[in-house]
Amino acid sequence: MARIHGIETEYGLTGTSDGRRLPIDEAANRLFAPVAREFATTNLFHRAGGRLYLDIGSHPEYATPECATARDLVTAQKAGDVLLLDLAARARDLEAEEGRDTTFRLFRNNVDPHGNTWGSHENHLVARSLDPHLLEQWLVPFLVSRLLIGGAGHWRRGSFALSQRGDVLADVVSNQTTRSRPLINTRDEPHADPERYRRLHVISGDTNSLEHPMWLVVVTTELVLRAAEAGGTPPVGPADPLAALRTWNRDPDAGVPATDGGWVTARGLQRTYLGLVEAFAADDDETGPGWFAWRAALDALDAGRPSGLEWDAKLRTIQAWRDRHGLPDDDPRLDALDLRWHELGTEQGRPVGLAPLWEASHGVRHTTDEAVAAATTLAPGRTRARVRGELLAAAQDRGRDHVVDWSGFEVRDLPGGSVRLELADPFADAVPAASDLAERMRAEPRLRLLGGFRPPTDAPHVQLS
Repeated sequence: MARIHGIETEYGLTGTSDGRRLPIDEAANRLFAPVAREFATTNLFHRAGGRLYLDIGSHPEYATPECATARDLVTAQKAGDVLLLDLAARARDLEAEEGRDTTFRLFRNNVDPHGNTWGSHENHLVARSLDPHLLEQWLVPFLVSRLLIGGAGHWRRGSFALSQRGDVLADVVSNQTTRSRPLINTRDEPHADPERYRRLHVISGDTNSLEHPMWLVVVTTELVLRAAEAGGTPPVGPADPLAALRTWNRDPDAGVPATDGGWVTARGLQRTYLGLVEAFAADDDETGPGWFAWRAALDALDAGRPSGLEWDAKLRTIQAWRDRHGLPDDDPRLDALDLRWHELGTEQGRPVGLAPLWEASHGVRHTTDEAVAAATTLAPGRTRARVRGELLAAAQDRGRDHVVDWSGFEVRDLPGGSVRLELADPFADAVPAASDLAERMRAEPRLRLLGGFRPPTDAPHVQLS
């Protein structure tokens, strides 16, 4: 089936004001002050189709718009980075107006030195008719071995792990997102027609900073979903998925007990999936090239060559710097390099983070700077995100009293009264009723002023002295 993808990225944040390190909640509140001042909220749907908000735990978060291709999703993630950096610049200017010298640092990572973690949540649309048990059988072995291609890497006190999230996940399937941290969250919120669709919510992956792993994670997951939808027999996986995840996070070639009584490794399991899904790699712009890119990455790892995968690129970068300076593995400067890999922003026209510097000279890109810039104001096509963006642009430009969510839009200040438009079809990128409503918002007067209190006409007159 055709599919919608999306990713919710929680960002690492630090703030300093007048030389004082800010507590995380204060840094987050100051970061979102421009949004709160303009919109009286820290939870904002954006005309680019996504949602920018301050999440639980004081993490800035950007949920991408619905995307019909992996390339659109990479572009939307990069656009989210730009929107967060723009917010940080506006917040710094606002702080300066109030007499404070405040700076913010943003990171595309998932852990801090104190053991705290935050997530990267994938959303993939699947049919309601797909057997959830079969889906789980296909996905769980894939997800616990996917750290081999999707891990962002983590160097900490001389120890290296492929995945930043691999050691903090505590359940396989659960309706919780924070207390148990499962591979797959089962909370049933399709944000679409619930009779037809289910939203697969994968919360076990790392936040990648390189475009190629971002893209590869989505395309390989798409191929596995196609195989599950075809109803074939899933591969043999580890008997204890969480134990396997922790083992493979340090050594993807370590054998762990399998469900059939044998042994399985992460590298071997990824090869198994590669063979099983080859038949579902279509002659299109993504799944065909994605299958070959998947094979090429595994071949490079087998041969000991640079693979372009994020954990591999980071590890080689840190090791090269260590060797150049003759440092021991537990030197704290190597931990600092690990964090520097994920940092966003530029300084004197050059990226601050090591990941974009590495990508500029060694990496494979799947978008362009021009496409990313356009995606900060225009939602991707082929999904309802384009419709939501059109409605939001009209509402915000005219200062309309409106309410928006993923599957609906309501404007409350038209002369004829409130109008709600349901957007239950996530593939509908053109809705005539939405275009008509946008035109009404642009052309018709507002029924009342926003935010004003008007006393009842029979209220007694009170003289204020």
